[in-house]
Amino acid sequence: MAAAIRLATPADGAQLSAIHAPLVRDTAISFEVDPPDAAEMARRVAESLPTFPWLVADAAGEVLG
Repeated sequence: MAAAIRLATPADGAQLSAIHAPLVRDTAISFEVDPPDAAEMARRVAESLPTFPWLVADAAGEVLG
């Protein structure tokens, strides 16, 4: 199964949250204290798309990164 790079959409919020949460909880990489939930990640994607689009690696509808 090959992954494709595409623009993220707010619908990716839950998968982005799942990817980002361990980095917030378990490392010092992020300055965030609490992992953002799916709704917050969707809001961030929607807000930034016009000026700073997010890219995701997608394989058959699963966001890998």
